[in-house]
Amino acid sequence: MIIYNKTWLANLLVINSVDQEYKEDLVPENELQNVRLKYRVEFYTPNLFIRVGLFVLTAIISAFSMGLFSLIVHESGINDTFGWLLFLGIANYIALEVTVQAKHHFRSGVDDALLYISAGLFAVAFGMAVNMNSTDHPGIISAFVLLLSSILAIRFTDWLMALLAYLAFFATVFSAWQQVGSFGIATMPFVLLALSFLIYKLVTSNLTNPKTIFYANSLTILQIASLVTLYLSANYFVVKELGDELNGTLSKTIPFAWFFWGWTMALPFVYIVYGLKKKNTILLRTGLLLIVAAAITFKNYHHVLPIEVTLIICGSLALAISYFVTRYLSTPKNGFTCKESNTVDLMDQLKIESLIISESFADTGAATVANDDVFGGGHFGGGGANSSF
Repeated sequence: MIIYNKTWLANLLVINSVDQEYKEDLVPENELQNVRLKYRVEFYTPNLFIRVGLFVLTAIISAFSMGLFSLIVHESGINDTFGWLLFLGIANYIALEVTVQAKHHFRSGVDDALLYISAGLFAVAFGMAVNMNSTDHPGIISAFVLLLSSILAIRFTDWLMALLAYLAFFATVFSAWQQVGSFGIATMPFVLLALSFLIYKLVTSNLTNPKTIFYANSLTILQIASLVTLYLSANYFVVKELGDELNGTLSKTIPFAWFFWGWTMALPFVYIVYGLKKKNTILLRTGLLLIVAAAITFKNYHHVLPIEVTLIICGSLALAISYFVTRYLSTPKNGFTCKESNTVDLMDQLKIESLIISESFADTGAATVANDDVFGGGHFGGGGANSSF
């Protein structure tokens, strides 16, 4: 169902993997060039600056085109209906399909813009169709967004669509479980907590699955999102304030406050310890960031020190810890070092793609050269499609 040429995607992963090894001085330059010549990639993928420019330009062209057509049919009144937005969404999606399949764009900015514009138009059109202010169909909008973003995430291997699908899934579960009544509201934190944990385990168990080889960035984002929702599901501030909002109350405390306070303050350190033990940078960095959330939550209910003093103490402590850890890891110990990594993958995935590639192509021969003119410009990966973008 992936719209992109899977052979080129696989070749791109091979090139990126060897390029990473080259940056770490593990392979010579001539071997990298040979790999780029043998594994052809004909995607159009410009550098980051051109990609951003093409994204903005495509968005402007799409907006002006939709505005022009809307003015033309303004007198008929159809541009005020959900059908018109649906038509515009279909038009943008057709342009997206043509751009990718005929022009071979891959993360060029053009396909990104058309993807997000068409998805937004579809979602707004559906919202207008079911009347978003209606209370007769709770969660139906989020359920549609879940379905739409899941399809687009799978077809275009887009991590932002994957994140949107994850958030829509939680919104759908939240809306549905809320309808159970007081029992649903009381048990909501534990339901969302359990779902976050299950999704995290499901994602991490499929990291080395050959079927997910092209979804490495999406899986990384889902790991981070599930860790964050796992924490927020039982965060004291979130549970208390959301419970008051749903129940229409103004409580001073909540049942099982000791559990939620313990979860709020302890889980970030659990992430850090487990991340150090497993050498997992995602767990480690997420835990470090969530320490801030824990401090803010505590400060919101217990005013021990002025905020200025608290920030000074926390900043000084963080600098001191960073200094001593850097000194300690100046010589690598147990797989950890303070030296900057050359890994360019999202959240420094510890070469997980290399592992996936080796497992996926263990029984696959080298890519064949289609004709003798392969040397005519293939050394730069076809439009610059390499790890530099």
